[in-house]
Amino acid sequence: MKVLGAFIILVACLSYLVFKPVCRPLSDEDLAQFNVPIEQRTDRDLYVKVFQFRDGSWHHCKTWISRQLFF
Repeated sequence: MKVLGAFIILVACLSYLVFKPVCRPLSDEDLAQFNVPIEQRTDRDLYVKVFQFRDGSWHHCKTWISRQLFF
């Protein structure tokens, strides 16, 4: 039972690390390249809204695993 409990905790911790959102701020140049206003974008990455307004600026957010595999 201890091994199963340790395995479940390990899987939960790895899942948290792999699927946590990672955001980077978008520059004014990035924002100018959108053909659809960013406020109207509804893109999602798994459970994360991709374009988020945080701390007074727009950010591009994806899960950690998506950033590793696609960027």
